[in-house]
Amino acid sequence: MLNNRKSSGSIRRAVIGLHLVLLPLLMGGCVWQAAQFWVAGEQVELRETDPDERPAPADKPKLLILAIDGIDRPLLYRMLKDGELPELAKLLGGDGSGDDFPHAYFERSMVSVLPSSTAVSWATTVTGEDPAHHGVAGNEYFIRKTGTYAAPVPVTISNAEQVLKIYTEGYANDLLEAPTVYERMRETDPGVRVWVGMHQFYTGADRLILTDRTAMLEAFQSYFQEHVVSHLTGKEALSLFRELDEEVVENMDDLMESEPPADVITIYMPGLDHYAHVADRDPDESRTEYLEKAIEPMMKSLRETLEETGALEDRYVLLTSDHGHTRVTHDDRNSLGLDGEGEPPQVLEKAGFTVRPFDLEVDEETFFDTALAYQGALAYVYVADRSTCSDGESPCDWSEPAREEDVEAVAEAYWRNNRDGDLVPEMRDTLDMVLVRTRASDEGEGDVFEVYLGDGKTQRLADYLAANPHPNYVDMPERMQGLADGPHGDRAGDVILVAHNGNRDHPDERFYFASLYQSWHGSPSHRDSDIPLIVANADRSSAEIEQTVQKVLKGESSQRLIGDLILNLRTGEKSSRDDDQ
Repeated sequence: MLNNRKSSGSIRRAVIGLHLVLLPLLMGGCVWQAAQFWVAGEQVELRETDPDERPAPADKPKLLILAIDGIDRPLLYRMLKDGELPELAKLLGGDGSGDDFPHAYFERSMVSVLPSSTAVSWATTVTGEDPAHHGVAGNEYFIRKTGTYAAPVPVTISNAEQVLKIYTEGYANDLLEAPTVYERMRETDPGVRVWVGMHQFYTGADRLILTDRTAMLEAFQSYFQEHVVSHLTGKEALSLFRELDEEVVENMDDLMESEPPADVITIYMPGLDHYAHVADRDPDESRTEYLEKAIEPMMKSLRETLEETGALEDRYVLLTSDHGHTRVTHDDRNSLGLDGEGEPPQVLEKAGFTVRPFDLEVDEETFFDTALAYQGALAYVYVADRSTCSDGESPCDWSEPAREEDVEAVAEAYWRNNRDGDLVPEMRDTLDMVLVRTRASDEGEGDVFEVYLGDGKTQRLADYLAANPHPNYVDMPERMQGLADGPHGDRAGDVILVAHNGNRDHPDERFYFASLYQSWHGSPSHRDSDIPLIVANADRSSAEIEQTVQKVLKGESSQRLIGDLILNLRTGEKSSRDDDQ
């Protein structure tokens, strides 16, 4: 299907990459999980068909969901309209020549959740709920009610064997506190057949289509990317990431050719995002290259298979993403990491706090009264009720909410250091805002977080932004509520650090909570947050599709509505929020 995908050079590069990944795997003691993954093969049967289940109704529209990680709306829409992606355009009902899509609707206002990052964003799409309700608060986060740390997309956790478990044991699925769209479909259509290709969240699907190298890449993303930067040229890195996406598309093609295609097919492609993170150039340039050289031939292969098998007949194609990208500077000054001087943990330590070790699991007797979780442009700080561990040795009771005085002490330390640099001079003027929790997430009304102004004073975020305009930011107060206002909003921490990132025009002035990268995301900026939503169907006109989409969106732009749209396209099911009105 994909020409020359197994050239000797590409195989050699892939083997080099796998050795880099497998080294920490073997040293990290997770050989058993790796073996389990390899045994799983190219696909995993997730559920047994109930003999009493009726087949899915033949008259219901089918779905193909293209989940492309890391592409923003302006870049993708421009390339499609300018005729630079003719194969993808054909799959979306165009003729491939440019601005002519008679069977597609391009939504132009969709905004991701906060933080605009992988795990929290895709969890929102696949559940149709905001983070405070589905429970996945970020790429990493602390669950204080159980005292556990979650890292579906590791940023600070170097031993990331739990990411392997995404595909062997459903690790990411188990983090969800809300049903997926696939589960909700089965409530009214138990016979619906669902295939998911490499997505992190797949509860309710019949099959998980795998690609071994992608799983390895996902499992050791932070480690692997450091080696891509230091050992591979830009051409080699693109080839390696392209092969990761190619395999899942090719395996899906093979499956569709061997048996009737499923009613709902989701294909997740992470390669573009990984390449943008490590390529030493502006992310618009790296992502343009990846779309043209990698995504385009995959879409040609996929479209041809769908046409040959008759699977495009009355099938909606829905394309979306999770976030955009912002160019950052690959150096220690701009990277707000973990080790050495001048990093966020040192502010807490010099203010008298003890930070949780940056390991997925720590001994139950380990004392810590603060924890950090990194989200790129944001970072969460969790604060214990220090009255439960005042001796500085006994473990704190994290099931108790933090006291106001403890939260204020943390906020004051970061706010004052950002102004004066007294504790950690290197972190002076790296933060745009310090947000502080002002109420519990699951009770009360009003804003959960406000802007900390020093000396115990706070201001509503909307009022602060009105007085201090941030033209690059989009819907920040509303998105903060979606992150924090709900039964699981406490997973966003007690203090949120917002780095100077999406509010700055020059990479040298941007900071990010992570190790060294070339590009990051997570901020409230348009650049990170404006995501695509394209719906196409060769059997329907653009006007018909627009009417169907807007019946669900009703002029809103929240990413959570994509989940309701998926259900409506397949089943005609109303949004759960319609019943509340």
